[in-house]
Amino acid sequence: MIKFYLRIENHMLTPHLLSIITLIILAFNLIIRISPTNFIKLPQSFNSRYTGLIMPTSLFTYCDVYLLVLFIILMFFFLGIDYETSMEDIALASCGSKTNKLFARKLAAIISLYLVLYTITFVNIYTLYISLIDGKGAMIPVADILIFSATTNLFVFSLSLFILVLSRNISVSISLITAYYLIEEALWRCKITKSNGILGHIYNYSNYTVGKTYSVKLLYILFSFVLLFISYKISQRKFSLRGHRN
Repeated sequence: MIKFYLRIENHMLTPHLLSIITLIILAFNLIIRISPTNFIKLPQSFNSRYTGLIMPTSLFTYCDVYLLVLFIILMFFFLGIDYETSMEDIALASCGSKTNKLFARKLAAIISLYLVLYTITFVNIYTLYISLIDGKGAMIPVADILIFSATTNLFVFSLSLFILVLSRNISVSISLITAYYLIEEALWRCKITKSNGILGHIYNYSNYTVGKTYSVKLLYILFSFVLLFISYKISQRKFSLRGHRN
């Protein structure tokens, strides 16, 4: 079923779009593998006597920012572009029509492809970090890396779906996600949210007290499920309203 919907999505916006994106991401991983020092950042003071814990900033940047934002934008378009040609009606069509099953299956398909490419990129960059710092330092615990990354992905996907079904406008949804996540959290390095930001672990890890790391992430996880629940209720409400109108 997932392959079937991926084939549909592969030709939605332009022929073989997903195939091209997949090849580009795989090629990028190969380039990083060949020349890791040009893409992976290590602390400026990194040397044979470096004793601090190393934050894999490049790992989070490539996986949890660039790759995630790319697929969030693709998700916005794929969830509704075949229902209406008007950008303003795409979200309403996808969440308020009788095609909720198609909506869910297309979402599952694009997330499945994302998880495959994410895993490849994550493992590639993580193993390169290990080889680059071998004997010279240590990264933060792998459990922390996985928790941070999983929480970030869950929250951003949940927030994106919530904005989509609430605004009913893909252009607005893209603008809001870009302003909040790409600009404020990533480019501005949590200038407003600071250590409480969803990417606060990248720039403020050393400022966390014992236990605060997990408490902040737990709040984001709970908030993510709340957003998913509200998004589901909003979509059901729009479905009922359209059903009565019809």
